[in-house]
Amino acid sequence: MHATTPTDRTLSAVHDVPELPDGALTTVHRDPVADLEGRVVGYTVTVSVDMSRVPNPQEPNRRRTGPHPVPSELLHARYMALDLPNLVADRYVFMPATPQMLDGFFPTPVVPGRLVLELPERFEYSPEAAERAAALRGLGAQLSLVGFRGEPEQVALLPHLGFVVLDAGAPDLPLAQLVHQAHAGGARVLADDVRSPVVENECKAAGVDGLRGGYGARADASAAAQPAGPTQPRVLRAGELQCLAVMHLLNEPDVDFGAVAQVMDTDPVLTLRVLHLVNSGAFALVNEVDTVHQAVVLLGVREVSTLVSALMLDARTDAMDSLWFILARALTCETLADDSAGYTVGMLSALAVQLGVPAEVILHTVGVSAAVADAIRAEEGPYGSVLAAVRAHERNDPGAVLAAGMLPAEVSSAYVRSVANALETARTVTREQGF
Repeated sequence: MHATTPTDRTLSAVHDVPELPDGALTTVHRDPVADLEGRVVGYTVTVSVDMSRVPNPQEPNRRRTGPHPVPSELLHARYMALDLPNLVADRYVFMPATPQMLDGFFPTPVVPGRLVLELPERFEYSPEAAERAAALRGLGAQLSLVGFRGEPEQVALLPHLGFVVLDAGAPDLPLAQLVHQAHAGGARVLADDVRSPVVENECKAAGVDGLRGGYGARADASAAAQPAGPTQPRVLRAGELQCLAVMHLLNEPDVDFGAVAQVMDTDPVLTLRVLHLVNSGAFALVNEVDTVHQAVVLLGVREVSTLVSALMLDARTDAMDSLWFILARALTCETLADDSAGYTVGMLSALAVQLGVPAEVILHTVGVSAAVADAIRAEEGPYGSVLAAVRAHERNDPGAVLAAGMLPAEVSSAYVRSVANALETARTVTREQGF
């Protein structure tokens, strides 16, 4: 095994990166890993390369059929090129270990100790599994074993593992027994792809430490479980209603900033936050702003919308990550739609998910155009296919992206850029310091 320094890894990433063949398409997917209180502690990041459009050298005019194996060095290079600070911030990053990573060539984590390599299938059955795992831990990587079932070879590897992942939905799985066994061996337990509140509650009862995958599906299920429609809305707090009232004014064709300021002035928290934001170093003002009216004019519609979204999430332990999710979806929808209305579609649809309320509650209170409402309600109309594609990407469902009329690589590229662009804004308005 070769221990690489950050400089070595950077050089290998820059100078020895294999070029993608013509026609090859790369997608990057990230999915939150959350504790049982809903706080995001990390992200799984997976990279895939679609080789189906690469011309066959023997028949260049004929599209390939059958399996399209991806050279491991090609896939590894894509992982090495990831912009982890803008993709996962200072959270844990979980990624499938390539053969090269198992030899010690892996990305430098944003925070030491927060890179988790997910060991390949059947790694534990290798005669040198314990020795290789110990060496990787010595190089600073944490290790995770997916598909933990309590088999002897898996149990023997526990002292070298930071995490194990189990399938909480598998029939006849002794969940509590496996959790106890993993904890006794010093590993934390993640349940994989939990999508329903019922399974989530079973995981809590068994002592599982966190949930890996299924983040969007759980949020959608939570929102769908609320009574829908303007006649039976989920009861919103007073502060939430004021924030939605501000959003309503911001969605008017001609925004009246005086009316926006008037509503915000009635809420001391809104007033303090907007003045704090505009007087922060982000705007480099010569003189301090003293009134909400001046502040909202300087900030503009988008920044004020972001601020009130953040305030609605303020009580959550994962406010920064929730807002990051909202802004990433909003910016991606805007990019793919090539229309600022796409931003509204993305923001309001994601806000409903993060608040755990039906989208109809948000739409009824805020008031939007028919085209925006149709997209959010039923993924219909000119923006519906865009929202459908973005939500499919968030679920890591490339088939559904294609069904929405878009290429997975196109949506992935827009989403990754949007995640990076949204991070600093999410940090600023939620007052998270970062790393």
